Amino acid sequence: MQSIKLYGYCTSPYVRKTGCFLYYKGIDFTHIPVNPIDPHATLGDAKGTQVPVLEIGPEWRRESSDHARWLDELFPEKPLYPLKHKDKIDEIDRWISDTFLTSIFRGAMGEGDISLQFRFRAWRLAALLSAHTPLPENVRHLWPEQLRKAPFIQHMAKQMDLSESQGDMQIRIFSELLEHLGDGPYMGGLDQPTMLDFAIFPQLVWAYMFGLEEHLSAAGHPIVKAWLRRVFEHLPDNPTLVADNMQVNSLAEALR
Repeated sequence: MQSIKLYGYCTSPYVRKTGCFLYYKGIDFTHIPVNPIDPHATLGDAKGTQVPVLEIGPEWRRESSDHARWLDELFPEKPLYPLKHKDKIDEIDRWISDTFLTSIFRGAMGEGDISLQFRFRAWRLAALLSAHTPLPENVRHLWPEQLRKAPFIQHMAKQMDLSESQGDMQIRIFSELLEHLGDGPYMGGLDQPTMLDFAIFPQLVWAYMFGLEEHLSAAGHPIVKAWLRRVFEHLPDNPTLVADNMQVNSLAEALR
């Protein structure tokens, strides 16, 4: 069997997304952490700096949604993109890519003065990264300032309506999430898990698992909690790619 490697930062929602695709299909793969200070050292010049990069044998591809379709071509068992639901999946995947995943970076923008809460969160993110690719102490200390200035964060900011408060945005997106979940049991009201479920699931749980969130807030809604339980049955205890020794809270206990 060809070697399969997933390159990327453990803090990237897109990398977590592709990781869950692989976990769901039961495909053995190696996660190759990328050093954010010098990504070319890991990715080489040809692959650029964008993550995730999924490499299967001699081929590699970047876009996380394309990874689902590529994996189905090579490993058709347990399809992530069942063609009978193509239109529904495409519709919701656009919302996930353009709205849901983009919104995750709103908190990283740290609008206004840098608060102590923002600093603690940024320092924790730096610690999670450093568990894979050790960062110099001075870099970790300056992570809150560097996070705000990161070109990727600046790019995301241009795609958002920043006149909408972060609180209002979170409420709106959670409401849209409920609409897309529909009557379940899986995203889009489908009767089987697809790429949609595995694109969203790790984003809702990882902050709680690794100490960025005191409570699993998404589980406060009974419909979402029931959906989280169903999706979790298809994944390992830690489906996030963050180092196990950095885990603070048990997802299994939170979903009881």
